[in-house]
Amino acid sequence: MRIKVWFTVALLWVASIIYFIVYVNSPALQTAVNGSTALSLLHSLMDICLIGGGFALIAGAVYRLVHR
Repeated sequence: MRIKVWFTVALLWVASIIYFIVYVNSPALQTAVNGSTALSLLHSLMDICLIGGGFALIAGAVYRLVHR
């Protein structure tokens, strides 16, 4: 069960990285996000996945290293 949770966290984290790489390199997507409430919410969700997922993966790795 834990493997599935960590796999899901890692998958969402990688998806958010890909989203932000596309976002930075696409002026059309930037304009669409600035003009749409739904896309702004998606952008916020991806930001939470990026920051929270990164923190969770680092904290999980540190926990596994310390508690061996």
